[in-house]
Amino acid sequence: MVVPMRDNGGPDVDGIHRLVNFLIESGVGGLWVLGSASEDINLSLAHRIEVVKATAEASAGRIPLIVGSGLTSIDDILHYMDRISGFELDGIHVLPYDTKIGEGRLIHLISTLADKSPFPIWMYHNPKRGRAITEVAISELKDHSNVGGVKMGGYSLSELTWALMHRSDTFDVLGAGGGQMFQMLALGAEAHTTSEASAFPELFVDLYNTFISGDWPAARAKQFRLIRLSRSFPRTDNGEYAAEEKYILSLRGICADHVNPAYRRLNETEKAQMRRALQDFGFEWAR
Repeated sequence: MVVPMRDNGGPDVDGIHRLVNFLIESGVGGLWVLGSASEDINLSLAHRIEVVKATAEASAGRIPLIVGSGLTSIDDILHYMDRISGFELDGIHVLPYDTKIGEGRLIHLISTLADKSPFPIWMYHNPKRGRAITEVAISELKDHSNVGGVKMGGYSLSELTWALMHRSDTFDVLGAGGGQMFQMLALGAEAHTTSEASAFPELFVDLYNTFISGDWPAARAKQFRLIRLSRSFPRTDNGEYAAEEKYILSLRGICADHVNPAYRRLNETEKAQMRRALQDFGFEWAR
């Protein structure tokens, strides 16, 4: 889930409520909150807590919420957990930002947090942002009673495949990325995350339902169409697609297109290109 923001980069609480309701009403089955597309790395602790509070209040227990820790030290993460322990959440995801730590220290980090967390810990494999979650770590941690699973970001098919081989009734493996939902479902994932679903959730809900119905050729065709749509969008140098996705949400009347001051919004040329791509796809609200 992207984070609606005010023009000063702080959370837009009303926008968060509208977005959560929009996603739930569109059929989304759960929210991965304060991930990389949420501009989480640029949010202060106070703003993070504000986002969690607003999202939990808006959801009101209707769908599962897994929220990010976004911090580096164990003490800071535990303090953050304490601050959000009163909200109705279903897990906390941890992306290890220290890329130099070895396997043993990675396992120590996750197990220490899982031992003390009031919510299940989810590992977050995002090799562009932090320390990779390896198969060794998954093998060691998957049976911990307070480790819920792992989200596999990245586009290495071999990594996604071996991670899903560890999926069980007590350890889940989520996919990520708008361009590989079909592939992950075909490998056995039962849930998938993509920030593009913040902007047009109905397309991903339709793809999921088509796959579950057993019409795999139609589901694959829908996946290819989504990839072509995504490739037609202009892209900024933000490194994340928050500006693009929040501009789409502004066209849909959900929130403004403001981003954190570390990022930039789309310029007028990019906005026009975005609208043309959406119109060509058939979205009437982009006209």
